[in-house]
Amino acid sequence: MKKTILLLLFTLISALSYGQKALFDRYDDADKVTTVYISRSMMQLMGDVKVGDKDISKIASRLDYLRILSCERSSLIPSIIRTAQTIYKTQKYNVAMKVKNNGEQVTIYEKKYGNGKHEYSLLSIEKGEVAIINLMGNVTLRDIQSLAHH
Repeated sequence: MKKTILLLLFTLISALSYGQKALFDRYDDADKVTTVYISRSMMQLMGDVKVGDKDISKIASRLDYLRILSCERSSLIPSIIRTAQTIYKTQKYNVAMKVKNNGEQVTIYEKKYGNGKHEYSLLSIEKGEVAIINLMGNVTLRDIQSLAHH
């Protein structure tokens, strides 16, 4: 019985995070699109973990994965934004934080799973560029907000 419950929980989490994976896979080979995937085991091997100018070493050990998508190709940017926003809406992500400043719009989406797992997706839109940072693990919104402000 315990194995069945664990298997169902794992299947549910995998299915729910599929939308984000599909987004990254869809644009993985596109010109002027950069995608990065870092697994938990790789983060454990790395000392200081930085995403851009953000040091995420403090939370890296609690992450299951980190995915990054960045695009500077103007013809793809609207499609990436629409696809991401559709995923956030249909998979019922909550808007945790939204900031608009000097032409840049940053939105942090949150989705809660069981056992303290959270998935966060940061969507950053500015003129000529879109970036998405997606992570899952035993991290809180406070952890994520501290990264966004530093």
